[in-house]
Amino acid sequence: MKSSRKITVLLGLAGMCLTSGLLRAADFAGSFTLPSQTQWGSTVLPAGNYTFTLDHATLNGHVLVSGKDRAAFVMAQGVTETGSSRASSMLIVGGRVRSLHLGPVGLTYSYQIHPEEREILARSSAVPGLTISIATK
Repeated sequence: MKSSRKITVLLGLAGMCLTSGLLRAADFAGSFTLPSQTQWGSTVLPAGNYTFTLDHATLNGHVLVSGKDRAAFVMAQGVTETGSSRASSMLIVGGRVRSLHLGPVGLTYSYQIHPEEREILARSSAVPGLTISIATK
């Protein structure tokens, strides 16, 4: 009975180590350059170079963004499977990140804006969208 319990504990620990290793391997990283100040979720990022990481295996959309003097977690409002491709990009509309498309993993994370701003953008088709290329690792 005691040896059976020990084997069960050892197998459980081995499984946890294997699982944590697989989840860690699922981390996805990339970099991008913002040409102007941009709001991403509740975080305002000044123009400059940034890197990001996320664990796409959880599909929770928590992105860690790091820049020269700034680091922040940003959470997506939605996730859509879009199919794998090589290209990754970020869509910015009205100075806010609207989506982050990660081609290699086939996911697009979406970010909502406040209802008042949504109404303004809906009335004005002249608000330009900017697509930024994302370098992935």
